[in-house]
Amino acid sequence: MKPTILIIGVLAIGAAACGPQVASDTTTVAVALPTGDIQAGRQAILDLKCTACHQVPSEPTFPAPVSANPGPPFDGRLSTRDLSYLATAIVSPSHELSADIGRDVRAQLEGALSPMGDFSRVMTVRQLIDLHTYLRAIR
Repeated sequence: MKPTILIIGVLAIGAAACGPQVASDTTTVAVALPTGDIQAGRQAILDLKCTACHQVPSEPTFPAPVSANPGPPFDGRLSTRDLSYLATAIVSPSHELSADIGRDVRAQLEGALSPMGDFSRVMTVRQLIDLHTYLRAIR
């Protein structure tokens, strides 16, 4: 069975790239995607250097985060998140600050754009699908 997702906030990508304003238009799109691969998702985390900002507690061999503004850890809390939430968090990180981000970092960033970079030009759809599958598998 192919997973069906809803991607919300696709148009917010352009607004996030232009400045702190948030797009007033949002589009909801239903898309059928192939099944992801956990090992390929694990590799995508390393290839895309997600560990520069995100800790993966279940992966002691992964590099430790070096960012001054660390993102939320990739842990078991993500296993309950659907692809729509995770895709929006990756493709349009300024759409909403994660509830899992630390209180001190949240206070610093309130009202500002997310420090997470724009992955829309470097991440493939395949990587997004595999990354989602890996993150949902973390316990």
